[in-house]
Amino acid sequence: MRSESDECDDDGDDSSPLPDCPRCGEPVGFVTATGPVTASASPCGCSVPFGLGQRDD
Repeated sequence: MRSESDECDDDGDDSSPLPDCPRCGEPVGFVTATGPVTASASPCGCSVPFGLGQRDD
């Protein structure tokens, strides 16, 4: 059972630290490599470029 303190805080900021899927626009939680140059975004399941979400530090 969830309580009010478990609810996500909504401060009105629509920005997300997660990258958007280039195919469907949904936030990408993680990317799984499916081949040497292909990957699958999660949770949407779209096929995406392998380097999606890598940081340029």
